[in-house]
Amino acid sequence: MTTDADLITAAQDVLRTNDLGGYTKPSPRLYPHQWNWDSAFAAIGWAHVDWARAVREVDSLLAGQWINGMLPAIRYNPDTADYFPGPEWWPNVPVRRSGEITNGIAQPLVLPTAVYLAGLLQPVEGVRHEWWARIFDPLRDALLYFPRHRTVGGSPLVAIIHPWESGLDNSPRWDFAVRKGYRPSRPYRRRDTTVVHAAERPVDADYDFYMYLVEQIAASGYEGGARLAEAPFAVYDALFNAIWYLAAVDLNRIAHAVGKAAALSETDLHAFHDAYHATLWNEGAGLFRDYDVTGQAQIPVDTVAGLGAIWGGLVDAGQAASILAQYQSRSAGCRMVPSTPPTEPAFDPARYWRGPAWVNTNWFLARGLEALGLRTEARGLADATLDLVRSAGIYEYYHAYTGAGLGGSEFTWTAALGLDLLRRPIT
Repeated sequence: MTTDADLITAAQDVLRTNDLGGYTKPSPRLYPHQWNWDSAFAAIGWAHVDWARAVREVDSLLAGQWINGMLPAIRYNPDTADYFPGPEWWPNVPVRRSGEITNGIAQPLVLPTAVYLAGLLQPVEGVRHEWWARIFDPLRDALLYFPRHRTVGGSPLVAIIHPWESGLDNSPRWDFAVRKGYRPSRPYRRRDTTVVHAAERPVDADYDFYMYLVEQIAASGYEGGARLAEAPFAVYDALFNAIWYLAAVDLNRIAHAVGKAAALSETDLHAFHDAYHATLWNEGAGLFRDYDVTGQAQIPVDTVAGLGAIWGGLVDAGQAASILAQYQSRSAGCRMVPSTPPTEPAFDPARYWRGPAWVNTNWFLARGLEALGLRTEARGLADATLDLVRSAGIYEYYHAYTGAGLGGSEFTWTAALGLDLLRRPIT
């Protein structure tokens, strides 16, 4: 069995292997560019190893920010062409810094929380506060992009406009939209299935829908706002919104530390909390569910996203324990925590976000439980997560039943977050 010391060494080696100097690619072959939430997780890992390198990771990601504040999901490396879809699918992106090349959608805004956590790992308060103050304005702009451009109908909840924005690309939550049969006008050729077995990746029908949306979003000039109500895909994602809420809370903590005005008022935070519960809670399921903005109804599929409120601090300890127990009871026989429980008809133990366990969502839950004072539950989940990595290696995700490593190998966020669980153990 791999020891903790061995695992720390292996995790550090993965970070260094994937380090391109300014950013850390998510894996050696499958994801060669800089991804938004991947780099946020990487910064947390780097902060345990080389704090200055964590700072460079964040600066590199912020270099791709748009004029309107959006932090794109992908910042393309111009020296790397072997990836689909490339920047040719995203023309005229409104970047702040000339020469930057990005895609045209967002990702879950983990970065403000990652900056807060990484900052706390800097022992010299003055150095920490100087960093926080220097990057506060672009972080605030990234946060406020969503209420300014991704809300509709008076709700403070923020809408995603592509399944890729959720980070959980082929989640069964999005099958209702894939089934509409939309296809892009141009032919395309996938590259992901030449690196990873097709049985572990989204199916072609998913990609047809993804690329249709890419064309629609680019053709619209990347506008949100008023067109959200008629968009072919607009969803209040329970996990995305929980991540955004905690980002606001943590950015306010940074603001307080460096003498800045709060990024979001307490009144607005309370309104968001109330809307999250009113719109997304499903009493029958005992979980939070996503909401189809266009169809004006909850999406009747339960996944790990329904536990996101634990990470966001949008539930108290009692409700957190209840929804976790409900989800675990539906996941009998699985390695914790499956991205989709086996009680869902679309469950697949090996296919990406349709069943496998992921270290990043486990980390969200373990740290959320810890913050709520549920330390026994948090320790149990942290131990189960590290056991997956010890047994199978540092992979992208893990088979829901066997725990076998799947997807990309030498995966950055698995290394970074495993390192965080080892270096900041839950006691």
